[in-house]
Amino acid sequence: MKTLIYEIGVIDKQGIKHIVNFKAGLNVVTGKSSTGKSALIEIFDYCFGSDENTIPKGVITNSAAIYYVALAVNEQDMVIARDPDIATKAFFRRVETFNTAEIDRDYFAVSYFRPLNEFKNHLRDFFLDIDDVDESLAARANRRFNQKAPTPSIRSFSSFMLQHQNLVANKHALFYRFDEKEKRDQTIEHTKIFLGFVDQKFFLLSQEKERLSADARRLERQKETNKRMSDGYKQKVAPVLSQLYALMGFKDEPLSLDKVLRHPQDAKDQLDSIIVAEKINHNSDTMTQRYEQLKLARNQKTAELRKLQRQTASLNKHIQEEERFVDNVKQFNLPKHVHISASVCPFCHTEKDSLRQSAEKLQQAITKVSGNLAQARPMKAKFESSLIEVQRSTEVVSRALAELNQLITEVEKENQQLTEQKSLYESIIMQKAKLFALLDTLNMADDAELEKEIEELKNKLNNIADALKEYDIQKDLAHASDKVSEYMAEIGSHLEFEASYKPINLHFSFETFDLYHLTPDDEKIYLRSMGSGANWLYCHVTLFLALHKYFSELGEKCSIPSILFLDQPTQVYFPNFNRDTSDNFEEQMSQEAKQRTEEERPVDEDIKAVENLFTQLSIYCNELESIYGFSPQIIVTDHADGLTLNNAVEFESLVNGNRWRTRGFIHPVPVIEIE
Repeated sequence: MKTLIYEIGVIDKQGIKHIVNFKAGLNVVTGKSSTGKSALIEIFDYCFGSDENTIPKGVITNSAAIYYVALAVNEQDMVIARDPDIATKAFFRRVETFNTAEIDRDYFAVSYFRPLNEFKNHLRDFFLDIDDVDESLAARANRRFNQKAPTPSIRSFSSFMLQHQNLVANKHALFYRFDEKEKRDQTIEHTKIFLGFVDQKFFLLSQEKERLSADARRLERQKETNKRMSDGYKQKVAPVLSQLYALMGFKDEPLSLDKVLRHPQDAKDQLDSIIVAEKINHNSDTMTQRYEQLKLARNQKTAELRKLQRQTASLNKHIQEEERFVDNVKQFNLPKHVHISASVCPFCHTEKDSLRQSAEKLQQAITKVSGNLAQARPMKAKFESSLIEVQRSTEVVSRALAELNQLITEVEKENQQLTEQKSLYESIIMQKAKLFALLDTLNMADDAELEKEIEELKNKLNNIADALKEYDIQKDLAHASDKVSEYMAEIGSHLEFEASYKPINLHFSFETFDLYHLTPDDEKIYLRSMGSGANWLYCHVTLFLALHKYFSELGEKCSIPSILFLDQPTQVYFPNFNRDTSDNFEEQMSQEAKQRTEEERPVDEDIKAVENLFTQLSIYCNELESIYGFSPQIIVTDHADGLTLNNAVEFESLVNGNRWRTRGFIHPVPVIEIE
């Protein structure tokens, strides 16, 4: 997202304004130690919604009443600010055109301060239009109080914008805030949103897909349940219908069972005209034949049940024998030693070996038998499995036998009623009512409407699937990773990596956020395994320049602000500059040269490396400006000064008056004495 910082400022407790102005492209704030350079990145972070105030304690924090940042987001000007005495609130004020002259202590009226979370959500809306990032409503239901998944926060943008002094050349970490796992995971998870690969429509479609899929599965289960119920009722129709025909005395079926089951309602209409008193055949023996058939079927089922019961008893016996056999085998112990005595004739005192040979054969036999017993495969599991199958079959046959007994009892009851001179037609009417009740149940189990609902859901799901095809997240992330890796190869080729890493071949993954150098032998060397602070610095710089180039290429589709802070990048060349107290850079360089030994790299070579770094940053901004019409705003805070760039850009134009050698960020106002 095209973003530009106009100025970062502090209103001190006396109401005096201290500001640092910035322009598009590359900006350099240079100065000696303890002048407030590193405070700029912290002030921006604090104003950008950080819960914690990490501005270095000292002159600035002792003096400040208000910290503010004036910026433009997609050409919409605004001022954001924090009052250190009101840590739970932040200031937001939208303006038509920013005018620094309007900024004073009264500008930051209390009415423009709002709770911090509300402030972050409001500011996020200028970058993102998204409210719900749950792909699964089921996952949300499992959260406490049915909470939504965390939505993208402007705080996640900080990971792509800020490279602090202790991070810019760190070999163990690449991204700000990634030391906290939850923040790291959220940033990675939300990157697909930041890059514009998904939008609110994607998440709503995903939720709807899940909901409709659950509804479809529920209806399919209901359909299956209805089918099982229908099958059960259909099995009950046959004996009731046969009993009805037998009571009527029909030799042939006037309406087949198949037709009755296929069209229950039509069958009811036809049976109403068939089952009438005039059509009863009182001379028919159909009822008697049915009674005999039922008794024969009962006898067959009884025989089948007895057979199964015998199988059950046999299997139980085998299982018991198997258990007894296993117990005996466990108790069997093979003799460790066999003592054999020779037999001696009492008369001639001659020894005989036959007893010894027999004992040895016995020992061999015992060893063989014990070995066979040890190797015997247990059969208990097979017996138990067979027993379960037999028990299930027994249950089925028992139910069938019970149904036959019930049918026989009904026939006998009908005969008893006739004997007691009750009306046959009355029994027929009762049997007909019983049949019609079953047919009504079959009508209720009709799945026509259910099938229609399922079909409608499938059509909706197909439409959602078609709509989701435009979101190929994995492909987009892989393509983005390839583009960033491609840009890193080009950018890195101009930076001074050590010879062992040339040509530099860095690769980055948007899925894992890992960075590594790929050797010609396809060995991955991760940042933590590289040596030299210069390599670590250039890996950071190369990656973040490549990322922001890709963000610029995406244009308005990308919501990440086009801002990059680099705090003290040259510290890898001048680590002693943290004690830089000179009034000019040349004097500090002279002191540095005197402190170095002959074995150390000459200062001039380090200066050339630093000049090349700033040259590449300048070239980078100019190239992106010419390609995309705007450039990421890069703000470098450093000790380096008076550099000669190789692209004909004056270093002084980058500093733009932000040189703090004789003053700091918070500088005293001259006192004018009146005589």
